[in-house]
Amino acid sequence: MLCMLNLRHSQNTYKTCQPDPRESYTAPYQKHTPSSFCYYIKSFDDDVYSKETVIVTKGKEDDNIVQIFVDMLEADIKDIYTKFKEKKTMVFNKDDKRNFKEAMVCHICKKPFEAGEEKVRDHCHLTGKFRGAAHNRCNLNYKDPKFSPVIFHNLSGYDSYLFIKQLEKTKGDIDCIADNEEKYISFSKEVVLDKYTDEKGVEKDVIES
Repeated sequence: MLCMLNLRHSQNTYKTCQPDPRESYTAPYQKHTPSSFCYYIKSFDDDVYSKETVIVTKGKEDDNIVQIFVDMLEADIKDIYTKFKEKKTMVFNKDDKRNFKEAMVCHICKKPFEAGEEKVRDHCHLTGKFRGAAHNRCNLNYKDPKFSPVIFHNLSGYDSYLFIKQLEKTKGDIDCIADNEEKYISFSKEVVLDKYTDEKGVEKDVIES
């Protein structure tokens, strides 16, 4: 899934006291606070998953619009996981059977099947649709991603520092690639989606970045 964010800012101007020229000083004259955001979740197939653009504007002056954004995006990611955590059974009709039998090349790597090489049926785990014949190794490596990419407008230029402290407030590690103290090229956040019990009876988290 792909998300896009555009964050606007309100701006306030502050008066400052006369600085002492004999000492180093910083004179803040503006305070930028987020006032609204929007994002759109794009699926590889709108028939599989689609949602209207999310648009939120600050209702009260003390609304934490960044935290609202983080909470809503995490909720959507958890919703997507819940809808698709169970793999769909493959749909394999007569045409699919014929195409599989006649296939001479792997639909994933585009290389031919060697004599005696195992040929397997590859299907989409989200829709159940048969995608084509494949090498067994290609099919095993052709997995659904365990992360949700999020594309920000102007992330490295300005907005990234707004999110780091808010992301720390929810469970899950954060991994950042920083340009400097206030600019981040990219960052990832672990989101706890579910829980499961392993073969030893230990409860563990299902995590996605």
